[in-house]
Amino acid sequence: MFTLKQLEVFISLAHKQKVIDVAAEFNMSQSAISMSVKELEKIVGENLFERIGKKLTLNERGVLFLEQIFPHVDSLQKIFTNFSSQKIEGNLRICASVTITNYLLPKYIDEYSRIRKNVKFSLKSANTNDVIHMIKEGVYDIGFIEDKCNDEALVCKKIITDELVVVTSNKELAAKKGHYIDNLSNMQWIMREVGSGTRAVFLDAIAPEPVNIYMEFDHTETIKKFLKLSPNYISCLPKISVEKELREGLLFELDIHGYSFERDFILIMRKDKKVSMLVDDFTEFIKL
Repeated sequence: MFTLKQLEVFISLAHKQKVIDVAAEFNMSQSAISMSVKELEKIVGENLFERIGKKLTLNERGVLFLEQIFPHVDSLQKIFTNFSSQKIEGNLRICASVTITNYLLPKYIDEYSRIRKNVKFSLKSANTNDVIHMIKEGVYDIGFIEDKCNDEALVCKKIITDELVVVTSNKELAAKKGHYIDNLSNMQWIMREVGSGTRAVFLDAIAPEPVNIYMEFDHTETIKKFLKLSPNYISCLPKISVEKELREGLLFELDIHGYSFERDFILIMRKDKKVSMLVDDFTEFIKL
């Protein structure tokens, strides 16, 4: 009796007509594709293809065979897809940096939840160093961090590139085009805490130039509130976190000569972790 895979290969070859194209589709060798077709023809007891140049075309019996099997194969594939999708359920535990938790993941989780209604989420916010630690300890299934990760125990996949901007509520300062970082270094800088990816990217970029770190906070929203309280404060924050304030004229972006502050948002998992269908499905969705 023939197998579903043999029938799928037959249908694909009937449409594509080239063994090399079918081999690429199924990630099989050309010889394996040819063997599958020959075995199918042996089972049905007659040839189904004719070779014309480099193409294989169905003969009259092949056309009849295709017409009879196609509806059944299509139905079986739909049954398998529907049955497999039922495995994509459970509680997905995610740990992410503060910026990603507040400004990126809500959109993705909301959209994914509309597709996979049987999936529940547990979301923990922490700074980049703590996210890495908790993923390595197996406390969470997947993590999202800011900028690079060189830990050999982790699989790291880039999601998107994020831009950091220097911002203030000082309208007069913002009206001046182009600033040198050393002219701003003595202002009252409010930064994220040690271990924050945002802080690390900014300070690494301007090194060895120091800035006057006047206050430190764990959350971007707190920093934004202080920025709006006084024109003496200044900070470097993810652009996605201040888009609303910039649009409404509550904060202003400062153009800094010679610097462009960018970092990647990275998805991380333990290398030794057995990836479930749910984790694989969500990570593929995130990368779209």
